[in-house]
Amino acid sequence: MDTLIFGGLLATLIAMYREPSRTVVLGAWWVLLIAVVLLMAHHITSAPALGPSY
Repeated sequence: MDTLIFGGLLATLIAMYREPSRTVVLGAWWVLLIAVVLLMAHHITSAPALGPSY
């Protein structure tokens, strides 16, 4: 999960340095945000117990 997030951030950073149109950078950020939200939802709900485990 971390690899996908950091990969998306790196791709967005590279896109920003290439100076594309603003819509490309915003589109990349939205895609990354949606991916992070979906991955976090899957990560949180896939745990057997949501409480603290000692």
